[in-house]
Amino acid sequence: MIINNSIFCEYYKQNTLIDKYQDMPEEGLTVIIPIIHTNELWKNNLYSIYKEVPVKRLLISDGGCKDNSIEIVKQFPRVEILNHHNYKTLGYCLKELILHVETKWFIYLHSDVYLPSGWYNTMTSYKGEYDWFGCPQQITVMAEYKNTDKMQGVLRPYAGSQMGKKEAFIRGIDIIDDDFVYRQEDFVLAKIVEDNGYKHGFVEDTFHYHQVMHKESPWSRKINNVQVNVEWSDAEIIRASTMQVMGIIKYLDPLPHLIREVETHIATLKQFNSFKKKEFMEWIENTNPLWNSKISIRNVYMRLIYKKYFKNIKEYVRRISNV
Repeated sequence: MIINNSIFCEYYKQNTLIDKYQDMPEEGLTVIIPIIHTNELWKNNLYSIYKEVPVKRLLISDGGCKDNSIEIVKQFPRVEILNHHNYKTLGYCLKELILHVETKWFIYLHSDVYLPSGWYNTMTSYKGEYDWFGCPQQITVMAEYKNTDKMQGVLRPYAGSQMGKKEAFIRGIDIIDDDFVYRQEDFVLAKIVEDNGYKHGFVEDTFHYHQVMHKESPWSRKINNVQVNVEWSDAEIIRASTMQVMGIIKYLDPLPHLIREVETHIATLKQFNSFKKKEFMEWIENTNPLWNSKISIRNVYMRLIYKKYFKNIKEYVRRISNV
């Protein structure tokens, strides 16, 4: 019998509720989750939580849900929904959630988290050592997006799902030796077709799904990271950088890695003409003077130059790597 150990099988299998609290009510604790929306795995994520954790009470911060997340979570036992529609920030929602916790220990989870078997037992073994602790993330990428490679459909043939006549290859396919054709095979095949007097084309009114995930390979390939570029509006970028800068400065001490983080986001704000140095310095003085003189505007400008230069270099390297 072949057993598929892919996490995606767990994500999408049919589940029924296994309520760990019923077996060990003496260990019951509170779970808090803030949401304004979730993903298609929300229900199975909840199944994993109830299976792993003795949930005495599930506290949900409803920040103004834009989908059916609340209707789904109401199907589970011992759920309490807190109306946080009027709160502006995640931090304030978390504050209110924590104030509503009535058990000695509680668990804070994101809505897009699936708990593996054994998570709770491992985590509770550290209760005597720490008072607040977390564990690493194992990322699974499931983002549907259009391939915006500038070479695709302009200089580079579409690849991954193609269709054609065998006769278009008869007089040229023998040029391919068992040597170097690999990731440039789309160019090679298109050239054979065109050199034989046939027409290569681009179809725009359909598509295929291309999967990016770990798979066994004779070359022992392992995915170290996946970058998904999300298209943000200018307003979103400005808001995110502003919140990061002001949140760090107001609530945290000026440690070196945090100073670098602040300088990076100030560079972003300057790109969008959304940074006023004089007002910013006055705000620091009134908010958290520990940050006085910690931010180097020179470093900010260096980051601006670095980002612009390396953006161009990365684009050049990406293009030459795809031919």
